[in-house]
Amino acid sequence: MDDFNTIRLKKKTIDKFKKYSKKISPSYSETLDFMIAFFQDNNLSPYDTLGMNRTSLQNVLNKRIDAVISILRNVEESQLKPTKKMLESLFEGIEEKQPKFIEKIEFKEPIITTENEELIYYRKAYFKKQSELNNFKFRIKETFNRFKLVKHTFSSDEYILKLNVDEYKALKINLFDDLN
Repeated sequence: MDDFNTIRLKKKTIDKFKKYSKKISPSYSETLDFMIAFFQDNNLSPYDTLGMNRTSLQNVLNKRIDAVISILRNVEESQLKPTKKMLESLFEGIEEKQPKFIEKIEFKEPIITTENEELIYYRKAYFKKQSELNNFKFRIKETFNRFKLVKHTFSSDEYILKLNVDEYKALKINLFDDLN
């Protein structure tokens, strides 16, 4: 068995310790052992303060949470709701608008033709396009024949198309008319 010794303490301190000990453990020695172990395990001195206690920490956290909530509400009011209203108004505008003019397409009754008439029609169209293509090739050849090589001493050689304004306009009209 352990040896017991006495320690002299003030009466007020002994009363506090007895009340506290009843809450913690069945004996005074165990309570004192637990207290010493706590200070040693946490490398604390009885004179050190632990900083915030549970209630002050909870108050600080509640204030931070309230701040975050107010920021989120502000973002919702200033950004999300106006954006949502704008998008809704855009979609409502699309649904409400009706086309002002509706083009009515009337289909003509097909003209019944024979096979020979069809062949003649497409043959004429083919020869017409062939002649337009040949005409276009001829004009392009004429244009390329008008290019002149200019040799430079210090820079690269280049080809120049020599035309006056009237010739340029006529060439532009003729070439682009053939393409259409």
